[in-house]
Amino acid sequence: MEYYYPYAFYLCCVNLIYNATYTCDPSISCDCLALTTIVTSRIVGGEAAADYAWGWMVSLQQLDQHVCGASLLISEYAVTAAYCLEDVMDNISILSILAGTNVLNNTSITTIQQRSIINVTMHPNYDSSTIINDIAILKFSPLTISSNSKLAFICLPKQDEDPFQTNNDLIAIGWGYLFEYIYIISNTLRQVTVQAFSSTSFDCQRTGILNSSTQFCAGTITGGKDTCQGDSDGPLMAFVDNRWVLAGITSSGKGCARNGYPGIYTHVSYFISFINSNVNFLMTETTMVPVTETMTIPMRQTTTVSLAPSTIEYNNNQSTCFLFSYWE
Repeated sequence: MEYYYPYAFYLCCVNLIYNATYTCDPSISCDCLALTTIVTSRIVGGEAAADYAWGWMVSLQQLDQHVCGASLLISEYAVTAAYCLEDVMDNISILSILAGTNVLNNTSITTIQQRSIINVTMHPNYDSSTIINDIAILKFSPLTISSNSKLAFICLPKQDEDPFQTNNDLIAIGWGYLFEYIYIISNTLRQVTVQAFSSTSFDCQRTGILNSSTQFCAGTITGGKDTCQGDSDGPLMAFVDNRWVLAGITSSGKGCARNGYPGIYTHVSYFISFINSNVNFLMTETTMVPVTETMTIPMRQTTTVSLAPSTIEYNNNQSTCFLFSYWE
């Protein structure tokens, strides 16, 4: 069977803009970087993420160059995909994470924190030939967590309980390639809205899903929005019970944003026991100081609170399409 691995998101042509408000629960230790978030919804296409909108997103780097994404669980642990690490397990000293920024090459940003990786735990049953059990835990020296650090932790789903249903909106973020065959990494964090597919659907099956317990598919029926190489290991998120939950980890796929070929994601709820056994959630954590300002995030809504159409944009002559990356 032929496999193609992470590469891209398409931004195209028509934008239908809505506003939706998300209010997170401040009693939850994960999420809640901003107590109130106003989302500008774009029905078609990916786009740049607002500054500090996703405080748990970090860049996994080799020799200070971005290779994959990762999601902060607590101040010294992040979760990512095993696929991105299989060639460097004998030399993890070249690995580091970059946190506190949406922009990869701007060292003047005061919130940036960088840490060397001190341990990598790949899933013991990870299979590089099939990309099954594509998950790994990164450990590093604790990041400084405060109201000024602009960092947050992604919430985890319950063991074997999906935080989404088929056709639910999910948000993917990453710094992946902008085009499938032009290997240019996005320097700015980007985001895209996709939907979960049934694992038995024709499109999901032909993309190459092998195990519906450990993997699931997400994309759009018409294509045009996806993740691509460089987005690998980044989060696919669901908004559930007033918090952002890590539903999936960008894993693999066929092409980037191709019609009829959704992306394949690691099914995080299946791996909660693995995560809990390798992350010390009981360790002493610096208390996150709640940030009370309102943040505006350009993105399609996943849960409607106050929904009202505001603008329709269509350019018939100068439609620009580009990929938000994630596969090959």
